[in-house]
Amino acid sequence: MGKLDVATALKTLHYVAPAAVVIYFISAKTVAACFLHQPSKRAGSRPRRYAAIGILLAIVATIIAQGVVYVLEATRDPEWASSQDAAVYVLADLLAYVSLTIGIAENKKPIWHQYIGAWTVGLFGEIALTALQPLAEPTKNRYAIACAVCHVLRSLLLLILTISGFAFAILDRQKMEQTKETEPLLSNGNGHAAKPNRYGAANGSGNVLTVPEAEESDDDDIDSDSEEPDRDKELKATQKKRLEESGSWLNYFKDFKIFIPMLWPYRNRFVQSCLGVVAIVTFAQRFLNVLVPRQIGIITDQLTQGGGNGVVPWRALGFWMLFSTLSSSAGLSLLKSLAEIPVQQFSYKSIGSSAFRQIMTLSMDFHNEKNSGELIRAVEQGQHLQGLLEFFLFEVGPMFTDLLVGFFYVYTLFDVYMTLILVGVGLAYIWIGAKTTTWSVKARRKFNNAWRNEAKVQNEAISNWQTVSHFNRGGYEVDRYTKSIDDFNKAEWHYYIAYYIGGSAQSVVMLIGRLAAFTLAIYRVAQGRAPVGNFVTLILYWRSIESPLMNVSYSIRRLSQMLTDSERLLQLMLTKPSVASAPGAPDIVIKEGKVEFDGVNFAYDIRRPTLKDISFTAEPGQTVALVGETGGGKSTIIKVLYRYYDLASGSIRIDGQDIRDVNLDSLRDSFGMVPQDPALFNISLMDNIRYARLDATDEEIMEACRAAAIHDKIETFPEKYKSTVGERGVKLSGGELQRVSIARAILRQPKIVLLDEATSMIDAETEALIQKAFKRLTAGRTTFIIAHRLSTIQHADLILVINDGHIIERGTHNELIKQNGKYVALWSKQLSKDVEDVSKAPDAVNPDQVLLDVDNSSAETVIDEHTSEAD
Repeated sequence: MGKLDVATALKTLHYVAPAAVVIYFISAKTVAACFLHQPSKRAGSRPRRYAAIGILLAIVATIIAQGVVYVLEATRDPEWASSQDAAVYVLADLLAYVSLTIGIAENKKPIWHQYIGAWTVGLFGEIALTALQPLAEPTKNRYAIACAVCHVLRSLLLLILTISGFAFAILDRQKMEQTKETEPLLSNGNGHAAKPNRYGAANGSGNVLTVPEAEESDDDDIDSDSEEPDRDKELKATQKKRLEESGSWLNYFKDFKIFIPMLWPYRNRFVQSCLGVVAIVTFAQRFLNVLVPRQIGIITDQLTQGGGNGVVPWRALGFWMLFSTLSSSAGLSLLKSLAEIPVQQFSYKSIGSSAFRQIMTLSMDFHNEKNSGELIRAVEQGQHLQGLLEFFLFEVGPMFTDLLVGFFYVYTLFDVYMTLILVGVGLAYIWIGAKTTTWSVKARRKFNNAWRNEAKVQNEAISNWQTVSHFNRGGYEVDRYTKSIDDFNKAEWHYYIAYYIGGSAQSVVMLIGRLAAFTLAIYRVAQGRAPVGNFVTLILYWRSIESPLMNVSYSIRRLSQMLTDSERLLQLMLTKPSVASAPGAPDIVIKEGKVEFDGVNFAYDIRRPTLKDISFTAEPGQTVALVGETGGGKSTIIKVLYRYYDLASGSIRIDGQDIRDVNLDSLRDSFGMVPQDPALFNISLMDNIRYARLDATDEEIMEACRAAAIHDKIETFPEKYKSTVGERGVKLSGGELQRVSIARAILRQPKIVLLDEATSMIDAETEALIQKAFKRLTAGRTTFIIAHRLSTIQHADLILVINDGHIIERGTHNELIKQNGKYVALWSKQLSKDVEDVSKAPDAVNPDQVLLDVDNSSAETVIDEHTSEAD
């Protein structure tokens, strides 16, 4: 190999060797993060960490020593001055090994294979440099000898690190295998396997790590400004659990593909065009960030060269005006802002409607357990994801592009030293930002807690003033509040110290970088190695370099919050309804309305059955009454018929069709429900009633209200049918609410009628008025009635007495009275009479009080005044 070839190889290696160490370490760290590599149990051994840190500091010392040699060589013997590539090598190597040292010092349990690999790469590079250096510079002088000594020492230190690292790694693996071979099947001594904690890992004692203990860790990087820190901690725990179950970040993000159709406008050409405009403008702005200051530099050079001759550089000036106009807020930025509006609106609508549709399709078991506020918050925060696509494509991408372009552009303006200054400033700025953010988040959390505690103490004392006064504790409460203010002031002080010191530290780093860069630029201009225009360009362009650096911490914080928000929405979107139509299920066809319960078993909780072997048949047009004590299972029978829940076993058939085999919407369209506690929307009465049948005319609605004996009442309202009813119908009385509910059922014209205590809030006079309405509603329709007032159902075709999930008695009113069982006992309680007296007067009810008078001839007069009052 010729001397020229050796020199070229040495020059190349000066650039490649430190870069290879950094690239390998970043790649290994990225892979470890993506695949969730965990440190070994002995990774946190202090002797290992301290020894590694000590050797790395020695390596850093050799690099500094070599740098000092180069400085002395350049100042004392300029003819022996080292080349630029050698100086770059020293600076880059120093940056690499200082970073490795800080990484081990900061991490109490490092993942060692990342560092061992980096040391191995560094070792090969140092050996190559040690071998090539004397070949490229055969002349022996004190500077060359000193540099050779530094290379040899560095190679030996890296060799020690590498061999030790591999030896400890092999030792740890052997111990791990021995532990697995000798580990008992049951991990603790009491004969029970260790219990997993909430993240699936078992601790040594076999006790479960409780959620509060897990959440109180300071390592939880919770957004300090969160309005719901406890809920965010829970979401972070959920994220961590899902991440560990996934095994890697790639698998974790697979679930997020559910958001792609919501964020990407597959079929909307207009929104796609707007996205294209935003992309083009974003791309153009990257060029303008460079072109505007560059054009100023060109103008400066032309003025400098031809100053005083009266020649104006119109061409260069014209381009600068054009570039400045395009980069102004009235140029491309305006076009981008206008194009972003349809994109944001598309995502907002898509996410909001998809989330709301998901909520509406979920089953009753979900809605019984739901927290309405949490659901609304999930939808609201999920809609914030509308910026997720733009954030990655048009903020994060351009931010890193600006940094890379900036590093390359300043290199073309001056030299590689300028790029190294920028890289050093950038890494230092980001590292300081990460550390100070961690400190300020913890301080902010304590500050928020103190703030909430102050408000709590103040509010409790003021709202409970009477109690404070009764016990004469005014002074005590003042002392409590004063102490809470002291705690708040202390927490605020600590937070702002961390906040301002962190910001100042970053500003100092940026200032040092700016001063160093400008000084180097001035030096190069003074040497004649760069024109004045390049210096002016650098001054103007520097802000384009600072801006993305300043946005890195913000972008990481925003991404973290987006993931937290998306976790809420993701949990909702991944929730599957427990009751749904089978694919391709046909619509139900009801001609007669025969309903059969065949061996129905059901439980809300498998440990406590609710319905047990329920079997009966409601013939077409029959009225079936369900009676019994509260909690017996009456309402559950209606719910499983409505298919709010699926059965554990058995079947329910309507005209021979199993309700699980038909379309769910068609099944529920067949029912007309009058609930015990009806609820209305805060809209007009007309719209509330029309909700039962959206195509109903106003005249049909009024006719239904007449049938429900509510029309005349509505006509007395100031706004009549346009009257709003308040939230859930609070402006109406209980009787009015139920009559409106009955009107909706009449308007619906159902195939099967379900009445759940339909007259519980209606007085006797009004009840008499709506008997004909019920007769019209139920005529020819199979009807199910839940009733506690037994007087209203005594003429039902079939009465089922439900107790503890069983049908313990069945038959007509007269048949059940003759059985003298549970049904008679229920009557006796309502009439406040002995069972014997009840059995002697089975028809002791006024015909006007019968809910459904199937056979008017069987109704008789009231036995006595006491019975009437009891009814």
